[in-house]
Amino acid sequence: MKSTTKIKITAVMRVLVLTAFIFFGATSKSSAQKLTFNPKTTSNGLIFGSITFPKEKARFNGYYMLISYKSTDPKLVRKYSKEVHFIPAQITRMKHKGDLDNGLTYLFAVEKPEGEYVITNIRLFSNSGFQVLQKTSNVNGFSIPFKVNKGQIQYVGNILFNEYAEEGETIIGYQNNFEKDLAGIRIEEPYVFWDAAKNDETIKLSFEKES
Repeated sequence: MKSTTKIKITAVMRVLVLTAFIFFGATSKSSAQKLTFNPKTTSNGLIFGSITFPKEKARFNGYYMLISYKSTDPKLVRKYSKEVHFIPAQITRMKHKGDLDNGLTYLFAVEKPEGEYVITNIRLFSNSGFQVLQKTSNVNGFSIPFKVNKGQIQYVGNILFNEYAEEGETIIGYQNNFEKDLAGIRIEEPYVFWDAAKNDETIKLSFEKES
């Protein structure tokens, strides 16, 4: 489909502190607290889903999926938007270490205030070992909109990220793996009442139209 080629990767050079990144990558998953979500007492909603990569070998050092809050108020957009981090193993070699599919699929769950949201960007971090050569790039041009409802647990789908896509190939795909992801998230986050999770099959992936 021609519209899928609209997804673009724009490289932006940024100087980052190497030691801070290594420390974060090593501690982010092990130090993360388990979720607790009580639908009767919270004013927020909980979303969950997954992202799947095609190969065990990771191409980038870090992946940051942006969940954007939809509002005309820039302050609210900044306040309620969030990046979800996926950090592959990279001590001996670059290797995906997700929760399902022998490490290829990472699960995520995020508590968010009620409102309209959209996934529109995945930021990629490359670390060459030298600060001046470290860089980030962005995959965008796609849209996965959804709604967060107070006191509800909402499944937002499985994103397929083909980081080895060649020119003309689709980088981003989407599918509904509700039962599989729900079974996995029950194990990873055991303190949430997952029986209340809802599967919204109306959530779809769309691409920007070419101008």
